[in-house]
Amino acid sequence: MDTLDIGWLLVSSAGLAQAVSLLVLLAGEGRRAFRANRWLCAFICAAALSFSQNVVDVLASADWRLYLFPLFGIIPYFYLPSVYLYFRELCGLPVRRTYRHYLLPVLMSAVLVVMVMMVFDRFGTQVAAGQTEFALNPFSDPTVINLSILTIVFAVALYVQLVVYMVWLWRMSLHYMRKLGEQMDGEQPGLKRWLVEFLSGITLIFFIYTISVVIDILDQDSEWISIVIEAGFVIVLFRLGHLLAVNPALFVASEPDASADASGQKTDNASDPERTRLILEDDDARRIRQDLEKLTSETDMMFDPLLTMPKMASAVGVKPNQLSFVLNRHIGKSFFDYVNEYRIQAATQRLIESPDRTILDIAIEVGFNSKSTFNLAFKKITGLTPSAYRQQKT
Repeated sequence: MDTLDIGWLLVSSAGLAQAVSLLVLLAGEGRRAFRANRWLCAFICAAALSFSQNVVDVLASADWRLYLFPLFGIIPYFYLPSVYLYFRELCGLPVRRTYRHYLLPVLMSAVLVVMVMMVFDRFGTQVAAGQTEFALNPFSDPTVINLSILTIVFAVALYVQLVVYMVWLWRMSLHYMRKLGEQMDGEQPGLKRWLVEFLSGITLIFFIYTISVVIDILDQDSEWISIVIEAGFVIVLFRLGHLLAVNPALFVASEPDASADASGQKTDNASDPERTRLILEDDDARRIRQDLEKLTSETDMMFDPLLTMPKMASAVGVKPNQLSFVLNRHIGKSFFDYVNEYRIQAATQRLIESPDRTILDIAIEVGFNSKSTFNLAFKKITGLTPSAYRQQKT
């Protein structure tokens, strides 16, 4: 075993240890984080297999390296699909048919199996003897020509996949972070930093892999450079592990409580995955607005003198910051304006329909704690005091 082999073993062992520690950290985030973290675990497992390949290349014989080539050679195809599915879960846009993102890896695995069979068929005796280099004319040997074609197909498919997924990831992430800035109002301070650093790390790994492949093609005596590049991969994983360690359960939403409707029955809005996402798209906001209108028309919650933003959000089945966003951006009112306008509208009907009832009695019925507070809100909305309004309308 020479110095290069020792270098590969050291770097690969460090990478394997880091991958295991990352998996342990993710496992500690709990059951509610599993939906997103399962795809991050898939990415880390692929990285661990990549480091294992370096160990196998150092310790295993030539024939065993060929036997395992379909397993290790397909690893790069799993990186970005797994990361993409992870980000989709974080954005609250899970993919229904996830297997489609792994059809290309399965197909390319079949290509690698065919390539290995061709090598054993043509060079089986030499490989069994430990020989790994063959003096052949690449333009006259049919097996070499076919292997070259399959290699080109494999490489082109890989880089097309990498570019497509990188574009998808950056577009989705930029959109998500813009929405996050609009809706979170300073909450989850570590969330944006994690997204930026994680995506930057994935992009760096993509370039690291690209550079290593180019170097292998252009320079056959580049193993030390390849070791340095592999060490960069380990450093990126270490940084991701550090971020996870200092931001435990970063994407785990609190377990929502079911809320009661007017009949006292539990509603399951809070258990809907679309209700627990961190940010809202326009369609989600419209649904929340419709449910809010239904809540105000079918229940007496708006007349609760102890009504608060968190209490109303719980009844609708969303987070308080999400309800605030819908009220401000889609309805154009603050929480207090929205509640007071509804209460004053109900009060105007009662003032006209029940002229003998006292103003204080009506004020308390619609949710105000005092006559003075009711008078101020009433005049702000209608331009008249309750007494003047009643005299004008009756």
